[in-house]
Amino acid sequence: MPYRRILCATDFSVDASAALNRAVMLAEAHGASLEVLHVVAHESLDALRQWVPEPLAFGERLVGALRAELESCAAGATARSGVRIETRVVVGDVTQSILERTGSADLLAIGAHGTNPLKDLMLGTTAERLAGQCTTPMLVVRVPPERAYSKVLVAVDLLPGSEKAMAAALEFAGGATLIAAHVFDVPFEGMLARAGVAQTQVDEHRRRAHQAALEKLAELSRSVSGDADRFLALAERGHPAATLVDQQRRTGADLLVIRKRVRSLVEALLLGSVARHVLSDVASDVLLLAEPRR
Repeated sequence: MPYRRILCATDFSVDASAALNRAVMLAEAHGASLEVLHVVAHESLDALRQWVPEPLAFGERLVGALRAELESCAAGATARSGVRIETRVVVGDVTQSILERTGSADLLAIGAHGTNPLKDLMLGTTAERLAGQCTTPMLVVRVPPERAYSKVLVAVDLLPGSEKAMAAALEFAGGATLIAAHVFDVPFEGMLARAGVAQTQVDEHRRRAHQAALEKLAELSRSVSGDADRFLALAERGHPAATLVDQQRRTGADLLVIRKRVRSLVEALLLGSVARHVLSDVASDVLLLAEPRR
């Protein structure tokens, strides 16, 4: 899908600054419009009012100051890139306010961590909370951008719809080196061992599973790009989340693309364990794609 409208949510943290810089780069590359949003949490505003000796119009003054700061950040980014940026400050629930604005966006960019590390640790980051509910492609930015993405790792589970993650990576960063990574388990391996099957036969079973995965990845690469070798194929046996994190570090990928599988409202709210662990542990940016909710 084309990226024509990008939304960047910021809380003025270090990671949010990186997200804004990356959003500007993407807007410039895709010819997209860019909106930068800051949400003032209701509870934060109420807590601050208790400490202000003259609360008259305090909320309005605070929102005005934040709007001025946001416009200053946007003006600096515009001066460096030429990208026109629209700014917006709202008061409300942070997660819900951001979700409301994603309805008209093709991509949401957000920093991996916010201004309050202790709150992130106790309650989860805003990015993690959004990831469970956001149906718009979401870019979680962890690394300050210096250039366009150069190496992209795409998690491919080989289930129906896997090609959509690869197609999204091609659309998002088509000039990069693209790696399609599949983490597999060998069917019935434990049962084979308990049944007394020789280790050589178990190893052959693993080899066939590995080869089948590589062939399927090549087939998907051909269907998405017209070239079986456009995506480098990487298939490994292991735990999906831990192996993906390890693959990202070993390959040096600066972006990991993962398509979350949502099969129920409960799963949407809790966020699947693979995506959650990847967001928590990976060292690169993450492009999280949502499967339409059934």
